[in-house]
Amino acid sequence: MHTVTIFINIGSYHAARLRAAYSACQQRGWSFTAVQVTDNTLEHPWGDLKQEITFPLKTLLTGNCTSLNLEQAANALANLLDNLQPDAVVIPGWGFPISRAALSWCRCHHIPTIVMSETKWDDEPRQWWKEKLKFWLRISKFDAALVGGNLHRDYLIKLGFPGNRIFSGYDTVDNDHFNQTAYRARQNPETARKQQPQIPNKLYFIVLTRLLKRKNVHRLVTAYADYRQHIGVEQAWDLVICGSGEEESNIRQLINELKLANCIHLPGFIPYQALGDWYGLAGAFVHPALLEPWGLVVNEACAAGLPIICSRTVGSASELVQDGRNGLLFDPENTQDITRTLVSISQMNAEMRMEMGELSQKIIANYSPEKFAEGICNAISHIL
Repeated sequence: MHTVTIFINIGSYHAARLRAAYSACQQRGWSFTAVQVTDNTLEHPWGDLKQEITFPLKTLLTGNCTSLNLEQAANALANLLDNLQPDAVVIPGWGFPISRAALSWCRCHHIPTIVMSETKWDDEPRQWWKEKLKFWLRISKFDAALVGGNLHRDYLIKLGFPGNRIFSGYDTVDNDHFNQTAYRARQNPETARKQQPQIPNKLYFIVLTRLLKRKNVHRLVTAYADYRQHIGVEQAWDLVICGSGEEESNIRQLINELKLANCIHLPGFIPYQALGDWYGLAGAFVHPALLEPWGLVVNEACAAGLPIICSRTVGSASELVQDGRNGLLFDPENTQDITRTLVSISQMNAEMRMEMGELSQKIIANYSPEKFAEGICNAISHIL
């Protein structure tokens, strides 16, 4: 049995999953190869991943990546698959050129396929006839699916995909990495701040996101201003917003208009290897997005042992956030509701927040890279 798993670009998230999948295949006596379309890190500068790539990896494109050579990569994939001769192929979604090329090759050679999906029904306005056409032309051609959670499963079932061919485990991160690095930061806060001088000296809410309109950071800043008025300047936590994107200038302008530049920090993109320090010294994590298929940063924050303040529309919220137990949920279009959650969490004592963080870690233990490997292996066993 030779399994091939394809990603557009392999970053730290994917490397953790692929290490687990490679190990699971080895235990079964199977061969395993990972394929990435490009080694360009695209919008996620992951840093040096050499130590994390411990599995067989093939790369179709090196260097700068454009839409044109992505099409070329799709054409090159057929030659690679001819050489690899896989017995099953795991494919990222159905809309990318590489996904269509992989599915076409597999159909032609009668090779079973597993689609990886984190699409849910409310990600965008949908028209039933377009959905049915998409299902008939593409999705129905796959033999099995690996999804992030129940909402993604429900979407496929609603389209007509058989439920007994849908497996879970797609949306996972390296829980141990975030658990251990956050713990070290809490044990040695002076060392963590020395390594990351931009970390505030007082307790803070932390946000990790791309600064896009749908991420709803603008409304979070407004809610945070209300929070400071409600709770008082002396008692208020700071707010750290890590990331970059097209909305950054607008967000900075709003922060200046609200006179919050001394308590809202925008350190930019934080490298993967440094995230543990920022999580470890935070008081709570916030994810304000209007639309989010899953939100792997919630996985990270749970693994780091933080209380989670999260928009109800984030895909992972229904599974990783138990409202009132390991965090609080809010309506992302209601500024007052966001303010309510900020106030509630920051007014809790340290022991209560610690208990929330410990529950976060218990919940996320069920969403590990080993679950990704298990999902792939179960899907392959089922369709064969």
